[in-house]
Amino acid sequence: TGSGKTLTSFKTAQLATKLDYIDKVLFVVDRKDLDYQTMKEYDRFEKGAANSNTSTAVLKRQLEDDNAKIIITTIQKLATFIKKNAGHSIFDKRVVIIFDECHRSQFGDMHQHYEVFQEVNLFGFTGTPIFAVNAGVSKNPTLRTTEQAFGDQLHAYTIVDAINDKNVLPFRGDYIKTMDAE
Repeated sequence: TGSGKTLTSFKTAQLATKLDYIDKVLFVVDRKDLDYQTMKEYDRFEKGAANSNTSTAVLKRQLEDDNAKIIITTIQKLATFIKKNAGHSIFDKRVVIIFDECHRSQFGDMHQHYEVFQEVNLFGFTGTPIFAVNAGVSKNPTLRTTEQAFGDQLHAYTIVDAINDKNVLPFRGDYIKTMDAE
């Protein structure tokens, strides 16, 4: 909270589209309500900068539209598109995929499906990184942590940083024992 993940992801997407060798930027969320919420936030940053979609068919049209540079979609729509469109021309283009809350969506089979993109850069944004000490069991032992999925951490911004920067309200936790029994 208060770390600026959405603003940073927007700026990352915006800067990537300005590189002449990047064809598309996909901003992938893990829930439909985040799809709408992210689109509203992106519009606050720059009206009309991103494209949202309501179906896989709309996503397909956007991927084929040279004017749609930043596309916000859900992981489910992207998975369906990949499964139903083998050999699509987008898989040969240079694509940046940015994952919001990547700790919730990138440790199953779907992460390996991005290999269909020949030239892809993956960025994962999370306030809850998965480290070896808190990693769950995975079918793929090489895909258990955020670092395994996305490589080296590029930046960290903690709740302490957010409090010091006055981006979130400070808080203090007190422990008050109210019962003697375990």
